[in-house]
Amino acid sequence: MVMDRAVVLVGGSGTGVRDITGGIPKALLKVVGKSVVERVIDGLLTCGLKDITLVSDQPSLFEDITFKYGDVADIQVVKQVGSGVRDAILSAKDVLSKPTLLVYGDTLVPHEAFRMVINAYLTYGKSVIMVVPEEDVRLYGAVLIDDEGRVVDFVEKPTTEIDGAYAYGGIAIYDKELVEVLEESSTVDEAFKRYISRKAFKVAIWSGWWVDIGFPWDLLKATYYILSELRDIRISSKASIASTAVLKGPLVIEDGAEIDHYTVLKGPLYIGRNVTVEPHSLVDNYTSIEEGVHIGAYTELFWSSIQPKVVIGHNSHIYLTVIGSEALIEGNVVTSVDIRKNILLNILGSRGVAAISKTLLNYLRKCSSINHKAKIKAGSIVRTNE
Repeated sequence: MVMDRAVVLVGGSGTGVRDITGGIPKALLKVVGKSVVERVIDGLLTCGLKDITLVSDQPSLFEDITFKYGDVADIQVVKQVGSGVRDAILSAKDVLSKPTLLVYGDTLVPHEAFRMVINAYLTYGKSVIMVVPEEDVRLYGAVLIDDEGRVVDFVEKPTTEIDGAYAYGGIAIYDKELVEVLEESSTVDEAFKRYISRKAFKVAIWSGWWVDIGFPWDLLKATYYILSELRDIRISSKASIASTAVLKGPLVIEDGAEIDHYTVLKGPLYIGRNVTVEPHSLVDNYTSIEEGVHIGAYTELFWSSIQPKVVIGHNSHIYLTVIGSEALIEGNVVTSVDIRKNILLNILGSRGVAAISKTLLNYLRKCSSINHKAKIKAGSIVRTNE
């Protein structure tokens, strides 16, 4: 049996990142030059899944995606009927009644995670969900399993930590009966519990990197993992790099980017299309600058996600920050964090794509975030999230 179908849930702006998205689906947020959903689709295509259904409450926003992938995939967009995860899934029930990979569209993983879930289904012939160890189950749903890898309980929105529980990883394959049970139930939680009482439900345990885009700091996590996989310098022939600019480490510079004199770029980092970086600026490790951004002179950036069409004024210091699209940051703005950059780099070390520790995650959760279309006055200090 060959599986070639996938359903991706891409509705909702997400409560935790709504100020960053400006109301668009969070699956359209940019991470290192591509939207979240494009990264999901790329992973699916790598695994041979070319029949892809996107479920959205704003389907018109995904028309460009269907056009972009039209030559390599059959992508359909289905309008979500109702609200919530249950309704989103049932909006594609006809597709999911056949063996189909179901992916939450705000979940970023290497493509090997998709392949692992598919292989588990082909091995056991049963419904399979992917689970992740050592994550906060209160944010993602709690899955309890027995010694044979079967689900014994599922709590969609636990209010406390649950000993021994895994986090639901947002990737699954349902059988026809589970889809029918979901239709009869009022919540995913209820459906899973009813299904478990009737049939075995297997898990696939994923121990690689995994990010659910639910909060601003998740963009920083995703940026770190994706940029950590860079191994070389890739500069578009249509980019303009001043002769005195200094480039170090793996990085990507896209079409139309302009890097002015005496600017230092220290990778891994990403600079998108038509980005301008003025003289004497420093763009440091794990920074992703999306298309159309303007960086003023003498500005320093470190481990930040700058969404499209942002303007940052001169002599600003942007550390551990997520900036929503079309924001205007005037000159001499500082984002405040309670840890020095060199300490963060020492924690990361030089181990390649290392898992983000709980200690480091606690710092990331204090990152600064600036809203979509916000205007930050000159000389401001943007405090961290607490």
